[in-house]
Amino acid sequence: MTTDFNLRVGILGGSSFLGRRVLPLLVRNGHLTSAFTRNLSKVSSCPGVTWREADDWQGLTLDTLLSFAPIWVLSDYLERLASTQVKRVVVLSSTSRFAKHASPDPRERDVAQRLIRAEEQLEQWATERQIEWVILRPTLIYGFGGDKNISEIARFIQRFGFFPLIGGGTGLRQPVHGDDVIQACLSAMNMPDLASAGYNLSGGETVPYHTMVRRIFQAMGRPVRTVPLPAKALGWGVSIMRCLPRYRHLSSALVARMNQDLVFDHSQASQQFGFAPKAFQLLDEDLPGR
Repeated sequence: MTTDFNLRVGILGGSSFLGRRVLPLLVRNGHLTSAFTRNLSKVSSCPGVTWREADDWQGLTLDTLLSFAPIWVLSDYLERLASTQVKRVVVLSSTSRFAKHASPDPRERDVAQRLIRAEEQLEQWATERQIEWVILRPTLIYGFGGDKNISEIARFIQRFGFFPLIGGGTGLRQPVHGDDVIQACLSAMNMPDLASAGYNLSGGETVPYHTMVRRIFQAMGRPVRTVPLPAKALGWGVSIMRCLPRYRHLSSALVARMNQDLVFDHSQASQQFGFAPKAFQLLDEDLPGR
């Protein structure tokens, strides 16, 4: 794929917390940007971006599609996308396809299978049409106070003043900042002759779960108050938390992963398109409500 400064770019998930961040960058770099949404009345105006209804692809010609929507959503748009003469598709998936495939929780196993099936479908679709494809798999995304990882821990701390650690919280993590994920997307979009493949996007620092939590306390300017709980208290603690509407999604498997190492190699992304993630550092703007 030959690139220039006037690519015709389509965006799925433009109203997501990463999508909102990338839109002005695309415009600033001179790209002709079309973003899709299911509800035009709820999108924020972004000068230079043309918003379209999710099913309105008529007459559209694209060089590249960037997708920040869940990867399985893309399957609904593949045939419409083929009509745009698109040359490259860059899609976010997740390392959860590896981390959750053997989970004891059937809901988590289902998520892993949906990710795997969606990746395989995209690869087959693109290969048959000689369209370049890039699947990016971030680890634990944080940043801008809008993520569902670090921000959720921070909200728990704001509400209760402490954070529980099951079995010590020794599992290793690689938080990756949203800006690093966005830069990877832009690099993958612009890099000539990039090999079609899946690339892991892990953070620039590997830390134990308990260290990650401690840094959140510190970034919030609060004394570190973690409550160690034995593994046998896991089911009891999850049952109590699920009584609160915000934590109804919790499962024993999710909490037990505090002690599971989730470490992924991003060297291929570094070698192919210069992915260079920063260490885990929380700024004020990365916390919710700031």
